[in-house]
Amino acid sequence: MGMGTTLVVNPGSSSKKYALYSCGKQVMFFRFEKTGKGFELSTQVTGKQLQSESLTEDDFTNSILKLEELIDKYIFREHISQIGSVVVRVVAPGTCFQQHVEIDDDYLSKLEAKSKVAPIHVPIILREIKQVKKIFPKVKIIAASDSEFHKDMPEHARIYSIDTKDTQDLDLYRFGYHGLSVSSIVNRIHGVIGIDPENLVVCHLGSGCSVTAVKNGKGIETTMGFSPTSGLPMSSRAGDLDSSALLYMMAAKGWKTKEAELYLDTRGGLVGLSGKSDIRTLLDLKAKKDERADTALNTFAYNIRKAIAASTAALGGIDVIVLTATAAVRSSELRSLVLANLEYLGVIISKDRNEMMVSKDGIISVHNSSVKVVVMRTDEMGEMASIATKF
Repeated sequence: MGMGTTLVVNPGSSSKKYALYSCGKQVMFFRFEKTGKGFELSTQVTGKQLQSESLTEDDFTNSILKLEELIDKYIFREHISQIGSVVVRVVAPGTCFQQHVEIDDDYLSKLEAKSKVAPIHVPIILREIKQVKKIFPKVKIIAASDSEFHKDMPEHARIYSIDTKDTQDLDLYRFGYHGLSVSSIVNRIHGVIGIDPENLVVCHLGSGCSVTAVKNGKGIETTMGFSPTSGLPMSSRAGDLDSSALLYMMAAKGWKTKEAELYLDTRGGLVGLSGKSDIRTLLDLKAKKDERADTALNTFAYNIRKAIAASTAALGGIDVIVLTATAAVRSSELRSLVLANLEYLGVIISKDRNEMMVSKDGIISVHNSSVKVVVMRTDEMGEMASIATKF
């Protein structure tokens, strides 16, 4: 299909992001967000001021309808070609979801079947795809898989130690997620540091968190497994919890699986540990000697450090660490907390460089640090737009 105009759709539970790409460049960006005060839409036309307006819940739920109106005006005004393809980020457990594909009815029914397994992500994605199909009935709709990057992980990293027959019959593997984010880093890192590292560790620290080991551009290990709830503690997701502890809680509280899933997704992580999900709020509280905030942040950082060390073991060495996604890019304080005591790996941070690096890309380690530490903004939307050009 080559270039043309592509709509990128990246739906989450509390925010939905959309972008319009024309001839490979982003020309418009939209964020529909559920805030403490209600619902909000931010619109950014490239090169112009960001516009914000408040929305009704109905506008938020049917964001595509609101979007259609804004995009039509823009296309008409700027004389760019009509939308030729729509690309949607898909986060779902299953081997068949580990590839970027054009969405057809067969794909949709496979996705429907996963609604119960992934009640947080899948229903939202399904609703977006159905709305897109209604509004753009003739347009090609592409699924950008969030786990495609991890599909070639070695078998010993992909499997759980359960009965092999169950693994195969139930398609129960460690799929990994944040693949679009990680591949956007891998594809752009050369431009930031002048090399393509052999042993790279990517720490994606946003409201979801993961650490991925990348060997010569290929994912070989990652913290998220079957679901995006697993691995590290996150803003409200628990990360790994002993399965017996979960079974015990389910029995004690009389939960069905959906309630247990909801608990792991919304009452875990920083929220579970401190009652707060925002890292900046927690850092402020920590500075005021708030014990719960201190414990939450230390637990968070400790688990990321362990994952960096585990990635090093998987890779057999480490050359570069990249910190990406909102929390990591925004806060130098969080970065120094996460990277404390990694000198034994050869990680030495420059205090000055770290403090200067806010919402821009660059190196924050000292010149003679044997491991380069890099802060980079992730670009899932750009990655998705470039996937769409291959169809």
